[in-house]
Amino acid sequence: MQDFKRTKLETSYNSQRTEDFSIINGPTGTIKQSDHKFDEQASETSEYQENKSSSLKQPLPIIQQDIEKSEYESQIVESLADSYPGSEIKALIEQKKQRDHKPIYLNIMVVGQSGLGKSTFIDVLLKKKLGSGQIIRDSTLQIQEIQGLITQNDLTLNIKFIDTPGFKHQYSLRSWLKLLCGYIKNQFKSYQQRQNLQYESKEKFQQLSQQDLDERVHVCFYFFSGPRIQTEDLQALKKISGLVNVIPILAKGDSYTKNEIIQLKQQFNDMINEYHIDLFKCQCNNNFHEKSQFGSTTPYVIISSVEQFQIGNHLIYGRKFPWGICDIFNPQHSDLAILYKQLIGHYCLELIKLTNFLYNNYVQQEKQKLKLKQQNQSWLSNLINYLFNR
Repeated sequence: MQDFKRTKLETSYNSQRTEDFSIINGPTGTIKQSDHKFDEQASETSEYQENKSSSLKQPLPIIQQDIEKSEYESQIVESLADSYPGSEIKALIEQKKQRDHKPIYLNIMVVGQSGLGKSTFIDVLLKKKLGSGQIIRDSTLQIQEIQGLITQNDLTLNIKFIDTPGFKHQYSLRSWLKLLCGYIKNQFKSYQQRQNLQYESKEKFQQLSQQDLDERVHVCFYFFSGPRIQTEDLQALKKISGLVNVIPILAKGDSYTKNEIIQLKQQFNDMINEYHIDLFKCQCNNNFHEKSQFGSTTPYVIISSVEQFQIGNHLIYGRKFPWGICDIFNPQHSDLAILYKQLIGHYCLELIKLTNFLYNNYVQQEKQKLKLKQQNQSWLSNLINYLFNR
């Protein structure tokens, strides 16, 4: 009896599964119809593959063009090189190298009292260091510009010496300072005009920005002498140092003993600090080992002379004394060689950078003056209108 019930239950369960299967997959006729559609899709796919294989047998468009194989391969190589990672960086580096090869302009003004050897100082540097020929001149009566040039490998350094008349003999201190400051400001204005002009159009910008000219005064060598620091020199230094980098020079160094030079240096630096005069900080990196025997601080001790003497196989510039000949480029006698090496090798770019600061400071001051002038004119105009319209 129990076996009969179990067989009946299994029979009903199997019939239920058959009905469920037909619900999910559809009747038998539906399955055959789907198989027929699948056969049609398979035949279409095989036909497409045959057409594709036959189309691949046709010649490629690139081969139909009249391009030789070697030329085609070279074009592929060039395109690969241009798209190779890092090639754009290499191109940028090359452009930067070309920009770094632009010429450098260094403009040096030489000022001080008359008779301290300023013009001779310029002449001997032009002759000895720049090979521009010896220029012996009388006392300078007006501002003169003398050009020098240094070219080595990819470096081009344009040096312009600005020789100025001394005060006391030709000029009073006031008129002399007006002459010097006027020249420095005019150089600022010329530089400013060219900077503004290049922004008028793209064409002018490309033309003027490539010239990279710089007529501004980058450094002023101020010559003074002992046996004591004079008030006129301090007044002049105070005025000039606001417009240009100043490096002090103790002229006629052969007129003093070593102890006198050390005392003069100390006196000079004490008074500079007392008057709050901002001079150029003459500091070199550690690679420059040649130092003055007269102390590490400024001013530089200079002897100027265009006289030449034959010492053995060497021709030197110097001065003759009963005890012997003083070589102006000998570090034991003068700081001239040390000053030149430091100026070109260590101070040059720093002086140009600081000139940018002085120039921008001057431009801002001029804008403030113009703004104040316009305000005063506006105030005066309003006052006049008020008085006449009452």
